[in-house]
Amino acid sequence: MGYKIAAASSDGQQVDRHFGHADTFYITEVLDDGTYFFLEKRIVESPCQHGNHDSGIMQKMIEKIDDCKYVLCEAIGSGAAAILAQRHITPLETDNMINKAIGYIILYDKRLQHAS
Repeated sequence: MGYKIAAASSDGQQVDRHFGHADTFYITEVLDDGTYFFLEKRIVESPCQHGNHDSGIMQKMIEKIDDCKYVLCEAIGSGAAAILAQRHITPLETDNMINKAIGYIILYDKRLQHAS
């Protein structure tokens, strides 16, 4: 079964945003055969503003990506990671190029599927 990956990025090329500071997620769809394609860009309001965290904005942000199985971000706090986990979304920290990180996720996800 296919799945989606959200990448927190300023340019659609590199994962370069902290989850709480992200204002754009680039969504990729991974098909059953392991091929993938860019699906869309989703604009969100950043929940972290000058050290203050707005939980309502955080919830709205997560609702915009809750159809994704994985979220790529440069960093993520434990609170945000816990909220994502409750929604069965796996956050992964990296500063790689999006395509390279997606390749790693595809391998990881295949191993998980074979292990279960």
